[in-house]
Amino acid sequence: MKKRGFISFVLVFVLLAAVVAAGCIGGGTQTSTQSPASSTSGSATTQSSPTSSQAPAKEKMLVIGYTRDPDTLDVQKSTWIDLTTSIVFAPLVNLASNGSIIPGLAESYEVSSDGKVITFHLRKGIKDALGNPITAEDVKFDFERYMAPETKSPSAPLYLGHLKEVKVLDDYTVQLIYKEPYGPALTFATMQSMGIFSKKYFESVGEVEFGQHPVATGPYYVTKWVRGAYIDYERNPYYKREYNPDPVLTNPGPPYIEKVRFRIIKEPFTMISEFEKGNVHVLLDIPTEYYKQLKNNPHVTMVPFLEYILHYIGFNCKKYPFNDTRVRQAINMAIDRKPIIEYGVDGLAVPIHGPLVPTMMGYSQKMEDYAKQKYPYDPEKAKELLAEAGWKDRDGDGILEDSQGRKFEVEMWISTGEPEAQKVAQIIQDQLKQVGIKVNIRIVEESSFTDLVSQGKHQMYLLRYGLMDAQILFYMFHSTKGVKRMFFYRSDLDEALEKMGTTVDPTEREKYIEEAEKILIDGAPMVPLYARKAFIAYRNDIVEGIKVNPYTQSIYLDDAKLK
Repeated sequence: MKKRGFISFVLVFVLLAAVVAAGCIGGGTQTSTQSPASSTSGSATTQSSPTSSQAPAKEKMLVIGYTRDPDTLDVQKSTWIDLTTSIVFAPLVNLASNGSIIPGLAESYEVSSDGKVITFHLRKGIKDALGNPITAEDVKFDFERYMAPETKSPSAPLYLGHLKEVKVLDDYTVQLIYKEPYGPALTFATMQSMGIFSKKYFESVGEVEFGQHPVATGPYYVTKWVRGAYIDYERNPYYKREYNPDPVLTNPGPPYIEKVRFRIIKEPFTMISEFEKGNVHVLLDIPTEYYKQLKNNPHVTMVPFLEYILHYIGFNCKKYPFNDTRVRQAINMAIDRKPIIEYGVDGLAVPIHGPLVPTMMGYSQKMEDYAKQKYPYDPEKAKELLAEAGWKDRDGDGILEDSQGRKFEVEMWISTGEPEAQKVAQIIQDQLKQVGIKVNIRIVEESSFTDLVSQGKHQMYLLRYGLMDAQILFYMFHSTKGVKRMFFYRSDLDEALEKMGTTVDPTEREKYIEEAEKILIDGAPMVPLYARKAFIAYRNDIVEGIKVNPYTQSIYLDDAKLK
């Protein structure tokens, strides 16, 4: 088992694509707000027009290409958390680029013996970007607002678990008290949704204004937001490296770059064109079709990381013929991931055999190796296992029949929201044909896909799930508290998942994670396929010192400098 501290950057809980939808405010009037450095009254003023803002920034600033228009920059209310907010909000603890939990605004913490209380000891002298001091009372205010039903936070139920109370012991000591232990509590404490901000500042500007130009404890703060055009930031003069002492960082103080602009460009061709001209300096996401073009550009540095999203084939385990474990196991051996990756996703992925991805906290190399050995690519062995389950080609037409003469002909559903699914499905279709299984591909509208699957109307489907913690297995497979997808329910699996979810000690928790993984591997309710490689790109003739954290799937601007 990989030893990693007990994790993000992007709020990704993918059950269809994400449990927290990527909401976006479209069309309409463009608005922006005045800089908090000049006013904390809460009033907003109209800035330059969106049309003129599309021109390249004239000031010396780092320009980051961005494809969305956020719903809000308030991390507790947003449906999408990414770099636009992670550079504003610093959490109590961080996830380092080596996968361990390290200090943040809290210089240390302890977990009680029963796992129900986490005590954080804050650093002294913390200030937000406007110089407002941060104490335990601010932490209490932030968490209580996050918990409050009126906040209507989409991420709070997942990240806070059964948090009951936030208790201040003194100015620099605060406790999170849970109704029951929550296994991934420290993992999720690294999320920017739990980033700390000043109660005084929040109350002085109000909730709406806070969502438009938040000021907090991270390395930058928002000065201007023109919807559909750009978001401007200035560095936090009070930010220190000790707020995120990741070993890959060297800058002791505030970031070197004073100003950052997220330039909103939704059309991929335009984004790439502006990047190649040098008007955009950093790309956070590279469309697959432009990968080779940018890779061959000497002025572009591309940094890969592995997404914590698993692409997989799911079976309806309560429906014939997938109610037979041997059939599901046979299909696991009939799938060759190499051509799926090479031709289905242009080689930009790595094969996965177990139910977790290496960049998920709790990933076990031991269980990945076990799954790979249990289900090697072996079509002949797959045919033998299918024959053992009663499936044989009785009439010589190349398609298997059961003892009653029923053909092994099934539907595989794919969603319109999965752009690569059709190519991947066709490769799977061809591979299963080689062992006598006829697969018909059915394309289902994304808006109705998960509803139909949860009703159990499918036989098999192609989809993805992801979360940066092994807790994803609980949400996918628990018989009463999980989503309905594969209908693979067992009492021993429920027990392992529950213990995994209520065990805070990392070493003990790993035992239950592996136990759950083994049950899933042996029971084969799915065929894990691959995890995609993603790339961050930057213009090396314009900027240097950008670093990537593969676990948070974020970039660090602390050491970055404009040339």
